[in-house]
Amino acid sequence: MSIRVDLDNRLTTFTCFDHVCGKVVLNLPSDDTVSSVTVKMEGISRTRLEPPGPEETGGPIPPGRPRERRRAEVEVHRILYLVQTVFPPAAIRDQAAQNASYTLKAGQYEYPFRIIIPANTACTEGVSSGPGGLLHKLSFDNGTVDFARSAKGHKKGTLPPSLSGIPGDAAWIRYFLKVTVNRPKLFKTNLRQIDPFVFLPIEPPRPAPSLSETFARRRHEFMSVAAMKSPKKSLFSFSRSTPEDRVNVIPIRYYLEARLPSPPIVVPNDPLPLRILYTKTEPFPEVVTMRSLQITLLATTHIIAHEIFKDELTTTSILSIADLHIPLGTPNMPAGAEIELDRTPWANRSLPDTIPPSFETCNITRSYRLQVDVGVSRGNEHHVDTLMLILPLHVYSGIPPSQALLDRLATHTTPQPSAGATMGYGPGSDIKKRPVPSQRTQTLNVPKLSIPRPGSSDGRFAGPLSAKTAPLSPTVVAERPHSSYESSNQHHLQAMGGGFGPPPGTPGMGGQIGGGGDMPPPPAYEDAIADDIAPVDGPRRQYAQGEGYYGALPEDLARH
Repeated sequence: MSIRVDLDNRLTTFTCFDHVCGKVVLNLPSDDTVSSVTVKMEGISRTRLEPPGPEETGGPIPPGRPRERRRAEVEVHRILYLVQTVFPPAAIRDQAAQNASYTLKAGQYEYPFRIIIPANTACTEGVSSGPGGLLHKLSFDNGTVDFARSAKGHKKGTLPPSLSGIPGDAAWIRYFLKVTVNRPKLFKTNLRQIDPFVFLPIEPPRPAPSLSETFARRRHEFMSVAAMKSPKKSLFSFSRSTPEDRVNVIPIRYYLEARLPSPPIVVPNDPLPLRILYTKTEPFPEVVTMRSLQITLLATTHIIAHEIFKDELTTTSILSIADLHIPLGTPNMPAGAEIELDRTPWANRSLPDTIPPSFETCNITRSYRLQVDVGVSRGNEHHVDTLMLILPLHVYSGIPPSQALLDRLATHTTPQPSAGATMGYGPGSDIKKRPVPSQRTQTLNVPKLSIPRPGSSDGRFAGPLSAKTAPLSPTVVAERPHSSYESSNQHHLQAMGGGFGPPPGTPGMGGQIGGGGDMPPPPAYEDAIADDIAPVDGPRRQYAQGEGYYGALPEDLARH
């Protein structure tokens, strides 16, 4: 006996409201008894984390005590579960007894099916749901046996995208069709065939275009000290300089800004809509030179497994250019003048196709930030300072809803959580206690992020530096540069110049120009409104998954 799934249209990527149509092909080499043939469409969100030991938390390790092996926590959610019985037909099932079975002659049988992918999750517990006792609570994967407790804290929302590639398989989201041939005889196991598919959710409705921008601004200052007037000295003469011998200190003060449209929505494969601006805040007779430029995508995967959570940080390089010598403005450029850097270096750069959209589900959240590092120097000086700007970012799937769906949605007012909900920022290797659910809010604002202190040798994170000018020592020729961050929600830019004290708002993070406040959550797609609407038609990105996505499922998930 063998079974296979033949789809009428095997797309590289499926999305909400797609009609998954095909047939189940059953081959019987001999007569066999079958009670039913079912097709299930499932989506599983699974996380697995090991509790931190004393050596990781910094706690004392009792002497002479063997190292304990702590049990890993596994949390499984069935975010999608649809069942269609293709044999026996409904007319026969309605008249047959509850445990009826049917003897099929040898040959090939075909059973058509059609399942519509919904837009929203219908989350239930995974392996621990339903009857079955201890076996339903054991999770088998990659040769390990874990105990999967009943999952709590289910969240309703848009179906998340397929997800793979997290180190150690600490988190993954997989979608698949599962065909089961149920055989009632005692010593004959049920026959199963699993056919995975890649899923990307449809985009939420976008807000109307506006001139507002999200920005991150960093003020910077070079201290330039001219050479002192010194009389000619003999080899054995000693003289001390006087204040009259020094030329006045000329501060070089300016700021750099990185801007994205507001809200900051980016789609993989689309050009990055980034602008970088330079503003001279006070007059000075020198030129600031850009020496390097790096653009990096910061992805934070917030993983929850019951009382344990972990923030997995990954970085993706978008652009990296060194050995630049691009002057920013001219020496005679007036204070307050603003210039935009040439976009040519990143004009054709985009996020890779493999980047999943921002999402939040019961036990996994993915959020993004865009980091822009600009290396600057005073003229052609060898010393280069790197100014880091970090912007919030919302990655969309690139599959827009059809106009018919938007028209239908206009009559519904059900709210939906923001697709770009962000979580706390933390090092990728930290494992911590799970936060109180009520403290985890969904907002377009980005949490506070500590930035490495310039000149720090230990790489630790510290708060922003105050940029007040330090008193000049008689023996110092030039002060090290100072920087400060600024961000705020305001209708207009603040007046430029002065004010180099501690910055207001969130350090180093994006605010909004041209409008204020958080964006309201987009409306939700209700599955019922798309019953008579055609599937989304248009180009879809590949969104390729790693080999592990198509590998064998854990035994507990495959057999139920």
